[in-house]
Parts: sequence; structure tokens; C-alpha cells
Amino acid sequence: MAQKIKAKNIQYYNIKNFQRDVSALRDFFAFFEIFALLFKIKPDIIHVSSSKAGGIAGLASFCYSLLIFRYSLLKIFTAHGWAFHEDRPEWQISLIKLFSKITCLFYNKIICVSEFDRQSAIKNKVCPEKKLLTIHNGIKPDDYNFLAKETARQQLGSSASKLNPDELWIGTIGEDTKNKGHEYLKRAHEDTIILSNLPQGYNYLKAFDIFVLPSIKEGLPYVLLEAGLARAPVIATRVGGIPEIIEHKKTGILINPGSARDIKEAIEELANDIEMQNNISFALWEKVNREFNFKKMLDLTLSAYEKNS
Repeated sequence: MAQKIKAKNIQYYNIKNFQRDVSALRDFFAFFEIFALLFKIKPDIIHVSSSKAGGIAGLASFCYSLLIFRYSLLKIFTAHGWAFHEDRPEWQISLIKLFSKITCLFYNKIICVSEFDRQSAIKNKVCPEKKLLTIHNGIKPDDYNFLAKETARQQLGSSASKLNPDELWIGTIGEDTKNKGHEYLKRAHEDTIILSNLPQGYNYLKAFDIFVLPSIKEGLPYVLLEAGLARAPVIATRVGGIPEIIEHKKTGILINPGSARDIKEAIEELANDIEMQNNISFALWEKVNREFNFKKMLDLTLSAYEKNS
């Protein structure tokens, strides 16, 4: 993303101390980096994504507003799936909910990438309902030039070396984290291809006869939109915003999260029904193009930037 921003001659600033994992010292320094940057660029709108960035940048922007008396500064936070939906001990969930509520205090508007997350925020009293709006992720078909099936399989190299090119290929793409539920897919189908942290992994989607997303927590995953564009038959778990993309046996197959048996049964059902594969893959392609296009997302986001909207 940084390279694309620079290529468009848009000013880009790197927060050196920002990192994904929690680090009290580095997070402390990241706060002051952001605080100093706000004074340098004097923004009219601040838009922040991710839970951790939301907290640190939110506090920095709040302090900045107090010092310069710019109460008209518009601050927006996009929640890509609330962290309190993760599989954690109850005390951690309670703590995360508290921090989520504090984070939302810093912002004028909270964008949820799924209606599930908006309703969840209301139910858990994360912030006033009037702050919340749903804007689904959008995708630009013209940005994608998927590798042909045979080419994709050849380029997977060692990851797929044990698979017979004439047999059914089942795969998933995602980070190797607990939230992605890869362990359940491995139990269900030991020869599954799992591509983790592979640059532009979506290029290989056509290599799969069936794409499985076994997540136990999601916001609204781009990889499902990409799988739809690639015309891949999809099996996905019924979590987060996934049911807003996948309608059971219409645009894919929905299963319960955390169940290797459900994954196995869904794979067997879909593998033996070529007509269903063709029907759901086409229906998903059609739905992604109609309901999850980039222009729609952009227009709604720009509308959110209007202070009175």
C-alpha cells in the first residue's frame, strides 16, 4: 500500500514504532510520533483502522484537538471485526470490550464492515447507535488478473508437490493465526493447501476446485470477494459478516465454526455435486460484482466524511 500511495504522489509518513503486537514502550513512542505528525500536517479528517491503531491514534487525536481547540476535526474509526468476538478467556473479552468502548469515545463515526458488527456494537453498548454505520468492503474486478488453473498449480511448487494434478484441489488463503481456523481444515482434509503470508496470494485462487474459509472470527473478508471473482466454489463458516456474502447453498455453503466434521461433510457434498459447484460459483461472482463493488464502498465512505452526514 505504501508503494501505491507514493506512486500517486500522495504524502506518506511511516510510524516507526507501530507494530502489530502489543509493546508498552513502542506503543508509547508511537503515540508521540502520531501526536507530532498531527501538528505537522494539520488534518481536517483522521481515519483510522484496526483496534490497536484506533486506540493509540484516537488518544493522540483527542489530545491534539484539545490543544488546538479544533473541535470540528472529524475523526473516523473503521472496525474490521470487533476483537471481543475472538476465542479468548472471559476476563480478556471483558477487558477488550472496555478498551473498545474507550476507543470509540475518541471518534465521531464508527464504520463497521458488516451489519453483524454494527448490531454487535449496539448489543454490547460499545458506542451510541447514532455513531455507527455499515460500509461493506468493496472490490475492483479490473484489478485482478488471476493465474490460469494449470499455471497457478505449477507455480505453487513445493506447497502442492504431493498432490495429483488430476485430483480435487482444496485450499485456503490467510494468515497463520488462530482466528483463521486452519487447524480444523487440516483435521478435515490432511492434504489441504494452506497459503500463508504469500504476496498476492489471490493469484492462485483458480488452482483450487473448492475454496474453504474455516475462520472462527471474521469481519468481512476480502478473500471471499476475491474467491467470488475467481469463480471458486466456496465453503465458509457462519461467523462475522460472512453470511452477508455467502448465502447457504445459493452463493456457497455455510458451516458452523470450529468443526472439522462439518468441513469434511461439506467438502464431500460439494465435491460430488458438479452442478452445485457451477451454480454457487456463478451466483457468488454475480453477487460480488453487484453488491460489493469498490465504487459503492468509496461513495459511502466519502459520504461519511461529510461532517453532517
